[in-house]
Amino acid sequence: MARSFHTLAPAPLAHWFASKSLPERRLLLGIAILALLAFSWVALWQPLVRDTVALRAANVADTTALATARRMTEEIAGLARTPVAPSPVDARATLERILVQQNLRAAVTQLEWQDGSAHVVFAAVGYDALIVALETLQREAQLRAAQATVTARIEPGIVRAELTLTR
Repeated sequence: MARSFHTLAPAPLAHWFASKSLPERRLLLGIAILALLAFSWVALWQPLVRDTVALRAANVADTTALATARRMTEEIAGLARTPVAPSPVDARATLERILVQQNLRAAVTQLEWQDGSAHVVFAAVGYDALIVALETLQREAQLRAAQATVTARIEPGIVRAELTLTR
């Protein structure tokens, strides 16, 4: 046992180990093995277990995100296959109806039609209400904001908006 240790260890350490009795050598080897096991536990095993748990959690989140993305892809593909027929609805009447339904008609300070486009100005309107109205206009009247200038006002959540809506 001393010879194999002697060939691997530096000379002073091998000489010191050789000078110990057999029970002392066994005790030293046992302590060295325990120290190696403790080091392996702290430096290798615990990080592996921690990373495995984190990867499993990330895998669940990634699987959910992938399923959502696939569902959205199928929905988009379905929308692409659905022919969009031109809307026979009158854009002016629909715009007026949506503004009234959304309680925004009183907030409109200017409304002009020119070449099939509507120029709408809101002096003070809630940002959330404006977004909902734009979404409704796009869905029901196929009117989209071709140009928009939205300026924050002093009141929180209130904006001044100048919109050009076209089909």
